[in-house]
Amino acid sequence: MPNETVTHTILKANGTLLEWVEDTVVREVPLTIHYNQEEIATLLCSLSQTEELVFGFLLNEGFIRFPEDVYEIRHDPIDHLVWVEGKPCLLQKELMSKRFVSACCGKSRASFCFANDALMVQPLTSTLSIPLQEAYQYVRYLQSHSPLFEATGGVHSGGVGYQGQALQTSYDIGRHNVFDKLSGSAFRAGLNLENHVIFFSGRVSSEILLKVAKMKVPILIARGAPTDLALSQATALNITVVGFAREQRLNIYTCSERISP
Repeated sequence: MPNETVTHTILKANGTLLEWVEDTVVREVPLTIHYNQEEIATLLCSLSQTEELVFGFLLNEGFIRFPEDVYEIRHDPIDHLVWVEGKPCLLQKELMSKRFVSACCGKSRASFCFANDALMVQPLTSTLSIPLQEAYQYVRYLQSHSPLFEATGGVHSGGVGYQGQALQTSYDIGRHNVFDKLSGSAFRAGLNLENHVIFFSGRVSSEILLKVAKMKVPILIARGAPTDLALSQATALNITVVGFAREQRLNIYTCSERISP
């Protein structure tokens, strides 16, 4: 984990015993992204998979649609700056900043935080179904392959799974960044995620659910709890949400037909 952590001297309490010890803390940096010479975002993130994060962010926010839309990417790891030259984007700033837009999906109504979210997502048609034991396999993988979390307790982690195997993984201090990194990795590899599973260490908010919808992933397995808005959107978008996933227990909240006994 080079450069991803720093050491702090802390006063640690154990019952009534106090002692000074060295503790490992995860690093957080502001990454500023420029697209076609214009500054578009600053992401607070961990020092890993920077280009994957940028690709995933641009894809999920509607700046690009295909790998060839990006002509050049330059990264300054000292000042944490990224410059991307790519296909001109017609998405206007005011469209990205409009909030609380409602959109109908099928027979249900889902509320979207941003207008471009409502434009970019559609109900999924995937017929993917996985056995319950496969879901547990992803949970066990998440528990046993998170060295930075074990060292610091300060990051989220996630992965893309297929037939019980973890194909891609990512970790970051930010939940959103985990999904952008997974999206960017799959995007660059030309991997179609429509019949894959995402497993994730955190809770499922409406914004996380929309990340999954944009990636066209039909099944999300999370260790944390979902929110009611996330479940409303999941139902409308035909996405299976699994929460409170542990080694041998989990809750299936929506589209339960995709998890078979």
